[in-house]
Amino acid sequence: MSSLRKLPVDANGMTLDSNMPAPSERRGYRRAEIRWPIVILTNRGTIVGETRNVGVDGAFLFCPQPLQKREKFRLFIMAPDRRALEIPVEVVWSNPHGSEEDMPPRGMGVHFERISDEDRDFISNLVSDHLKE
Repeated sequence: MSSLRKLPVDANGMTLDSNMPAPSERRGYRRAEIRWPIVILTNRGTIVGETRNVGVDGAFLFCPQPLQKREKFRLFIMAPDRRALEIPVEVVWSNPHGSEEDMPPRGMGVHFERISDEDRDFISNLVSDHLKE
């Protein structure tokens, strides 16, 4: 009979597996701490929130009702001085508990499923500029 190894969990009940890379190592691209208003459009309605960090492959979204892992929706990011970015996304992780001060705060990490070359260039240039500061 094989024995089951119990993995440690963090304060939020998330499993800590030493074989799993840290979130920053799993990402393919760097992100910048940027707060832009967002609108999440689902088949159940609309949720308003804001980005907390953004990269060309995804973002962390702070919102009152985070969706479940693997849910897909349309994300509208209201970047300043530009039309809204409309991006189909998938939830990679979700934290429906906690507050703005908790780590991680209430919200969800999303992966951009498809993004136009123009929007990718816009985000890439903004992230580069932001990280230089």
